[in-house]
Order: sequence, then C-alpha cells, then structure tokens
Amino acid sequence: MVLMISVLTLNLLTGFITNYIVHYKIDLNPFKFTAIAMLTLVFILIPAYRYMSSRVEILVARLLISGSNSFGKTIGLLFSFAIIFSVLFAIYLHQWFNINLLHEIKLRLFKT
Repeated sequence: MVLMISVLTLNLLTGFITNYIVHYKIDLNPFKFTAIAMLTLVFILIPAYRYMSSRVEILVARLLISGSNSFGKTIGLLFSFAIIFSVLFAIYLHQWFNINLLHEIKLRLFKT
C-alpha cells in the first residue's frame, strides 16, 4: 500500500513540475524548446524524485500507521488507505479530465 500511494503521489508531484516547465513557453523553435525542456526536466526531476521518494514513503507509512492505531490494525489500515487513495483519485480525475469529484457526487446524489 505504501509503495502504491508513494508512486501515485510522486507521479503527481513530478507531473506538476513537468507541466510547469512545459507550459512556460518562450519564443524558441519548437525543436529547440523540446530539447531544452527535456534536459531541464531530467536535471530537475532526478534530484527531486530522490529527495521526495523517501519523504513521501515516510509520510504515507506514518499516515497508515496512525490510522491503524486509531481504528484497529486491519480496519484502520484499510480506512487510511481508502482516504488517501480517494484524495489522490480526486486529484488525478481533476488533473486528467477537469472533473470535480465532489461536485459530481453532489449532482448524482441530489438529482431532482
């Protein structure tokens, strides 16, 4: 569970960095810009990934352990995982499809 959430979180964070760099367009030839952006991403994302990887794993492990301490070992672990996964799901859904999960749930629950 820790690995799964860590990978999703790190992908999300590196995706934000990538989008920021790629959308910061300057007046260059698209071929030159692509090469420069790719090199910049490599030099930024490798150290960022190394730095974030261990910290995200520690954070996720602490969150899962605190949930298991609060609600019992198995149920707390599953409950914590479900909450963290749901938050990541909502963020990815918004990032990829521009859909607000809470708004969609409200629309479907209170359909008149």
